[in-house]
Amino acid sequence: MRRSRLESRSGIEISDNPLGIRDDATPMKYARILSIGLVATVAFAWNAAAAVENARELAGYCQSLERGAKGAGRHIYIPRTREALTCWGYMQAMQDLSVLADEEEHRIMGACPPEQTTTLQLIQSFVRYARAHRTALQGNAVVAVFRALREAYPCRAEHS
Repeated sequence: MRRSRLESRSGIEISDNPLGIRDDATPMKYARILSIGLVATVAFAWNAAAAVENARELAGYCQSLERGAKGAGRHIYIPRTREALTCWGYMQAMQDLSVLADEEEHRIMGACPPEQTTTLQLIQSFVRYARAHRTALQGNAVVAVFRALREAYPCRAEHS
């Protein structure tokens, strides 16, 4: 295996193997490493989902984040509390889901927030919904967030 070659004019050493992959490394070793990473990711996501019992609890977390958030636009500082970080992560995931569409380009979530919508704006929309629909917060947090975002960001007929 060649370690590197010397660039003739500049004297810069350029690696022929920038990732440092050994020639004797087997695909099984990499598959095992990827599998471990996938299991760790799923376990983390499972713990985050388990951290929210229901929509009322998530609304409380998001209200505390909203009260403690500083800054504006894309430069937001949120409190370093479990509640605030849980709300932020949850709503970032919802933001990612909001752009998913089926093959006919209908948004799966049924909400169409503009591309420039920030995570904090989504949180504010959910908190407004939670305050206006207190009885709807008994159940699943995902359902409540979907409803809140549909109400705040309805899709036009061609994107529903």
